[in-house]
Amino acid sequence: MLLLSVLLFSQLPANYAGHCGTSLFPPSQGASLAPVKLGRPVVDHNVGDQDTFWLFNMSVMPPQQGIRTATVRGKGNHCYVWVEDSSWTAGQMDSTDVAFIVEHFDNTSPRDSTKGVWQHNTGSFGMPPDIDNDSLVNLMYYNIGTFHGYTFDGYWMYYDEYPDSIAYPTWGYHSNEMEVVYIDDYPSNPGTDYRVAIVAHEFEHMIHFNYDQVEELWVNEGAAELAMWLYGSPDAISEFNTAPDNDLTDWTGSWGDYIQTYLFFLYMYEQYGERVGEPLIKTIVQNPWMNTDGIDSSLAQLGISQTYRSIFTDWVVANFMRDTVPYGGRYGYFGERVPSFSWIGNHTTYPVNANNAVNRWAAVYARFRQGVNLNLGFNGADDGLFKAQVVARDTVNRTFVLDSILLDPYQAGSIQIPGFGTTYQEVILIPTNVNTVSGRTSFNYTATLVGIAENPGLPPAPANLSVSHHRDNLLVSYVARDNGTVRLRLYDASGRVTASTEATAKRGLNKIGSSRFCVGDLGSFA
Repeated sequence: MLLLSVLLFSQLPANYAGHCGTSLFPPSQGASLAPVKLGRPVVDHNVGDQDTFWLFNMSVMPPQQGIRTATVRGKGNHCYVWVEDSSWTAGQMDSTDVAFIVEHFDNTSPRDSTKGVWQHNTGSFGMPPDIDNDSLVNLMYYNIGTFHGYTFDGYWMYYDEYPDSIAYPTWGYHSNEMEVVYIDDYPSNPGTDYRVAIVAHEFEHMIHFNYDQVEELWVNEGAAELAMWLYGSPDAISEFNTAPDNDLTDWTGSWGDYIQTYLFFLYMYEQYGERVGEPLIKTIVQNPWMNTDGIDSSLAQLGISQTYRSIFTDWVVANFMRDTVPYGGRYGYFGERVPSFSWIGNHTTYPVNANNAVNRWAAVYARFRQGVNLNLGFNGADDGLFKAQVVARDTVNRTFVLDSILLDPYQAGSIQIPGFGTTYQEVILIPTNVNTVSGRTSFNYTATLVGIAENPGLPPAPANLSVSHHRDNLLVSYVARDNGTVRLRLYDASGRVTASTEATAKRGLNKIGSSRFCVGDLGSFA
């Protein structure tokens, strides 16, 4: 097992952001064991007490553990603040920093003057483990080190939740046999709100492990990022909004991963979780199922009719729209100002015919402006699984309507927006890859201008039609101008009706529907 641990740290991922070091210690063999509780008396530390700790030096990879001496410089109702002695001597921390940390861990935060990190985290996620029978959390400050330009704000390691007699033989690293959050004290000033928010982030990892020892990293990091928001000093949003084609469920440690998981968990918290009185995030943290299954299981447990997939496809719209006025606030954020998202195409001339691709559990955005009436076509790879949502936005009155292109089994379809250029100043196409197979999947989209600009003297047809053909299947899609019954008749070259059907148009951006005909059943149809 020592060899496996060494290989783990032999190099960092190419795009690793160096924010949280906890992801460098993913649970390995044996870590699925529940945290242990030692049968020993509680050691009640006081300010001025000294002890030795196994601390990682992360200026080398793999990190090297060594024994260092630290002193209790502060004590609160829920925490000890330890500072490694050489850091204290070097003036990297002082009593003002310590007092700030204790007060904000125990009692107050920018988000809520009556709640500190302890109340936010235990209320939203659950209770931490308690190997040492001491309910106080140890906050260890020291110079963690940098590696080839990578800095580490802090970390938590699961080894500490097992006796050293288990940890060292199993993983090759020592346990301090107590609940410890490790925070860097140089060069950043630890006595600031952002640095305390990092404490909240690492503390969430500790709590999460108490309930689920092998959770996927993206879920764990998303909850930990939410902990920073709950405290009131979240990470600044960047990178993900300029490169949204990023698989939510594939954690690489990039800065974009941190922001993407943060926004997804914040969206769940606001729309279906604690903001609206449901303990969704706490239920996810404490759910034994992993990955998206844990989210689906938690939603079902709480009686929430949504699924991970339905929340995800709403969330990608919210990322672009960022508007809490229409649709009851479903497509925006109440507690975060999210910057604009980049698009794969910003189209003002037509026709458009573009090829692109998007990762699993990711979405991209194409914008269309200028012109009169718009017909959008979408065609994804046959082996893909897409949702192609369309937003028509009135940028003058700050309103919008949302619909989806009805895709056939071959991932093709189209939609018309008659109000484009009049009622709606812009239209956004949002191709979303909802396939469970990892990787990027290709698609094509087209845009043409149709309707009254081409036939100004003709009365409007009761429905606009588009036809797509694949093998023996003919798909006729329609956009009705009014609610009611749409009757479709298919004629052959001689004028004979070879097939007919009728359907009731449904409400939406347009009254949209489709009917499928099998060409092989149409006789002399040509």
